[in-house]
Amino acid sequence: MAAIAVATSLIGLVAAGYSQQSGDIAQATHDQPLTVTASQGSAYYKAKADTLLAGVLVPLRSLPVMQRAIILTAGVDIDAVPTLALLAAPLKTTGLGPIRIGMDLDDLRAAGLAPVVIDEASQGECQYYRIQDQSEPIGILVINDQVLRVDVWPGSLTMTQSGIKIGSTERDLVQAYGEQLEATANPITLGKTVVFTPQDPGEDVFRLVFETDDQGQVTQFRGGQFPAVTWSEGCL
Repeated sequence: MAAIAVATSLIGLVAAGYSQQSGDIAQATHDQPLTVTASQGSAYYKAKADTLLAGVLVPLRSLPVMQRAIILTAGVDIDAVPTLALLAAPLKTTGLGPIRIGMDLDDLRAAGLAPVVIDEASQGECQYYRIQDQSEPIGILVINDQVLRVDVWPGSLTMTQSGIKIGSTERDLVQAYGEQLEATANPITLGKTVVFTPQDPGEDVFRLVFETDDQGQVTQFRGGQFPAVTWSEGCL
């Protein structure tokens, strides 16, 4: 709830700043008409728009960092706030914090997490969900009401238990998982799809899958049940 309050306050401040700057521009134009060419006018307003847009995006991009700062605050009971528990949890082959591979949507709601469908990423019985009031770019792939995988997308600060995150390198993957990795070329990213298969009894039906770019850096990754976790296009 604290994270939500911070986000709301930020958006309110951004909106107020936008309104104030817009008013200042209008007043300046009224008091002293600008004499500019069409190209100069376009550049002027583009610069103003870029400034305002930056004022909106920078605080919003900082929300995951601010939420993690809340987690570290003394006296905060993470388990009492499921959305914060997600931020504190590493991605495992079997799930992310209170999100467990194999649970259904009712189980997810019972855990205090409200799933919201992502229409543009869903198709038929395969649906992607995000968690309400959760700013992290994380997706949950569900088929026939059952959670089969968790995706960590660009912009997330979530890590695996071995410390792999967005921006980690293929060298980092090898150091973390060694011979349990299998890599294939990915013609879409011009990098690789790297699959980690655990050897622990009962866990070998799960995987961690990492996508890298042409620079060998991890751009996104996911954990879940085979074979759904290996689908490069998700539900599409």
